[in-house]
Amino acid sequence: MRRPGIYARQTAARLKGEQYQVDDGVRAARGVALNLFNLRRRKSEIDQRVEMARDRLESVDLYGLRAELEAALAEQTDIDAKLAELQAAASAAA
Repeated sequence: MRRPGIYARQTAARLKGEQYQVDDGVRAARGVALNLFNLRRRKSEIDQRVEMARDRLESVDLYGLRAELEAALAEQTDIDAKLAELQAAASAAA
């Protein structure tokens, strides 16, 4: 019993498989190229993150924030002193 259809399919599959066979050097070169592409893409993403962080850091005025904090702390200390003074006066009057 002859089965020409299966032989044709087997031949086509073998030819298609041979079409995708490449040397190990080509596979290695493709792997290196893929790794380079991935690393360059990741470097680009990291460069963008660094630039955004640098811009955010430059937009913050650290000396202004420190001066504002010191002024608030001085005012807080002043208010605490006045509260202690009033509480002492209230307890002395009672």
